[in-house]
Amino acid sequence: MSLALQGKAQLLAVNTDVVMDAIMSPAVGVEITMGKKSSLNINGMFGNNLFGRDVRFNAIQPEWRVYFSGRPMYHHYCGIIGLLASYKTKYDNKWHDGDGGGIGLSLGYVLPLTNRLSIDFHTSLGAFFYHQKEYEDVEGYDYDAENVNEDGYPVANAHGTRYIPLRIGISVAYTIK
Repeated sequence: MSLALQGKAQLLAVNTDVVMDAIMSPAVGVEITMGKKSSLNINGMFGNNLFGRDVRFNAIQPEWRVYFSGRPMYHHYCGIIGLLASYKTKYDNKWHDGDGGGIGLSLGYVLPLTNRLSIDFHTSLGAFFYHQKEYEDVEGYDYDAENVNEDGYPVANAHGTRYIPLRIGISVAYTIK
C-alpha cells in the first residue's frame, strides 16, 4: 500500500480599497484561499470627519467568496458578506451614535494585472441592523442625563433595519505566496 501526499500553495493577498482611500477613510484587508474555488476576505476600515463633516466610524467586513473560474482570486465571484460597525454621525441636526451589523450577498470581478497584482471590482447588497442613540444637536443638550441605564451608560433609543450596499468599490490587491 502506498500513500501519496500532495502539497498545495496557500495564496494570501493584501488589499486596499481605493474608493475608501480616496475619501480619506483608510481600508485594508487580507484574502486567503480556503479551497479550490473559495476564499475568505476580511477588511477593516475607519473614518473620521469625512468630507469635512462630522462622520466617525470603525468597521470590519468578513466575506466568503466562491469563484466561478474554478480558482480563487481570479475573475468572477459571488459571496456572502458581513458587516460590523460602530459609528457617530450628524445629519438633520441630530446626532446618531450607535452600533450595527449586517449580512448580504456580494458580487465581483478580479482583474489580474500581473502574477501578483490585481484589481477587484465589488458590490454588495444586504440588511443592516442597527441600534443607536439619537439626540438633538442643541448647545448644552446632555443626552446622557436623558436616557441612561442603571450603570450610567446611555442606552439606544432607536433601532431598525436598512437595506443598503454593505460594500461597494474598487480594491488593489497584491498576492503573497
